[in-house]
Amino acid sequence: MKKFISNKYLLFLYGAIFFIGLWWIISILIDFNEMIVPNPIVTFGEAFKLLGNLDTWVSIGYSLLRLLIGFAISFVLAFLLAMLVYDNEKMYHFLTPTMTVLKAIPTAAVVFLFIVLAGSSNAPLYVVILICLPILYEAIAGGLKNIDQNIIESTRVDGSKRLNTLFKVRLPIAIPYIVVGVVSSFSLSFKVEIMAEVITGSTKNGIGCLIRGAQVDDPTNMTGVFAYTTIAVVLMLLITLGAMIVKGKLNKNAHSK
Repeated sequence: MKKFISNKYLLFLYGAIFFIGLWWIISILIDFNEMIVPNPIVTFGEAFKLLGNLDTWVSIGYSLLRLLIGFAISFVLAFLLAMLVYDNEKMYHFLTPTMTVLKAIPTAAVVFLFIVLAGSSNAPLYVVILICLPILYEAIAGGLKNIDQNIIESTRVDGSKRLNTLFKVRLPIAIPYIVVGVVSSFSLSFKVEIMAEVITGSTKNGIGCLIRGAQVDDPTNMTGVFAYTTIAVVLMLLITLGAMIVKGKLNKNAHSK
């Protein structure tokens, strides 16, 4: 019985039920008309209705496309930078202030900056690149650096070349660290990308544009905003779940070796 109650999937279900119940209570306390804070049933019903609209799927596709392009660019940049610093302490410390500043910059300020520099339609893409870059860089560089020195010394004794050691020893060991960085930054980048779409307002297509449009069409009725947000949250959860499954399999394979 104790094992049944402590099962992680059941605990996740209990947590989801608790969250929905809390949401319902807040809706009742704040808004009897179910327009400013619509309850879960109203929100889910509207979300399913919106999913039957082709424009919703097109906008989701545009958001995911921007996300994937921006994430891929930031991953490549982070990987190249990590290759420069993983065994070069001077270069690592030289880049640390830059990466710290990039993480500390308020996202909204970055959005406004890129609206001016690159235009509203391209701003979300550049925001994703900028937000993901320091997280991915630290994950990759940290994974490559935090390796038992005895392993590295043994490869040097064997006469292995630097690139050979990098791709056959360091990278396989660093994969769990890299996956953690990918999981955390991918989920964050999706939220940031949607927020950038909402702020720009004129970005062509995107789930954030639909959220902004629903709010502008009727500021007194937030049902559409909640429904589109629910769709975005479900997408985010599915993406995170997929990444966590991949991470679990990689960790399992690493322990089995």
